[in-house]
Amino acid sequence: MKNFFAVFLLAACCTAAGAGSNHIRIGYPSAGALINGQVGTVLANTDILAKNGLDAEVTPFLYGSQMQEALLAGKIDIALTSEANFVNLVAKFPCKVIATLGPAGRIAIMVREDSPIKKVADLKGRTVTTVFGTSAHYPAVQWLLKAGLTPDKDVKLVHMAAAEGRAALVKGDIDAIVIWDPFVEDFIEKKAARMLDYSPSFFTTTVASAEFLKNDPAAAVDFLAALQQAVLYMAKNRALANGWLAKTMGVSAEIIDKGSAFNASYSRAKKLKDINLAPAKDLLTRLQQIADFNLASGLLKEKSPVLENVDASFAKTAREKALAGKFDPAAVSVKEK
Repeated sequence: MKNFFAVFLLAACCTAAGAGSNHIRIGYPSAGALINGQVGTVLANTDILAKNGLDAEVTPFLYGSQMQEALLAGKIDIALTSEANFVNLVAKFPCKVIATLGPAGRIAIMVREDSPIKKVADLKGRTVTTVFGTSAHYPAVQWLLKAGLTPDKDVKLVHMAAAEGRAALVKGDIDAIVIWDPFVEDFIEKKAARMLDYSPSFFTTTVASAEFLKNDPAAAVDFLAALQQAVLYMAKNRALANGWLAKTMGVSAEIIDKGSAFNASYSRAKKLKDINLAPAKDLLTRLQQIADFNLASGLLKEKSPVLENVDASFAKTAREKALAGKFDPAAVSVKEK
């Protein structure tokens, strides 16, 4: 509660004194990630940020690694990214999770449709690929262990870029892949692959540099109020947002829609009050699991300080501000249809 009022008072003081510039630089994934992707396109293609008094630069990134590098280099202030990317970032850079847009669809372990493999245990002696260090890596190992298989002993678990891995599965060069939506849904729709197991808890995180939060907390609150509005706009205009993302995602708007259905805000939000961006216990648990896994697997040399760098007070303050105001999605101006 003390942190909540501290952020509120600091934001108010900065606004009154004119200390904050309200200039903000935002990065979002233009390929490979749902929800963050659609919301990013909404921020880029509408006047929602400007309506919240922000002078914003919104930059799309094809890969999460590029967005991480931009945050590290001080080229962006905020990244709409995954929980795994935050775990890697905060291990080497002062930043905080200040919000989450919820799940970004499924992560699944998949085999070709015509594969004789029926369950994860059948992968003994086989080759499985995923992208190491991403949100898919941790569940990949957990599924194998749950099935009684030891990675690199019973199963050859190898790193492969997502696009390369999908192509390798289709060609039959590998036996299974651990991948995420919308590519899970794309495989299913094309009858190219089927799931052996899946999890609907691929979390998003909104990550801000500590320097930005210190220098302009008012802009951070204004941004999160705008982000809440952008989520509602996405939910009310799914076809438009999915069409924007489809241009760079490489899958159809219909596939994006089906993959996004696991996100409650996307599927059910009707009003701003239906959307809560504050990080909750389920996200904190996943962050700690990935941090422990990354340390044990040698991906990180030291444990990532995840829990002490999650700050829900900005999102709580922004929610109060957003709900106190008026927002009509129909009144939003669109730059590009």
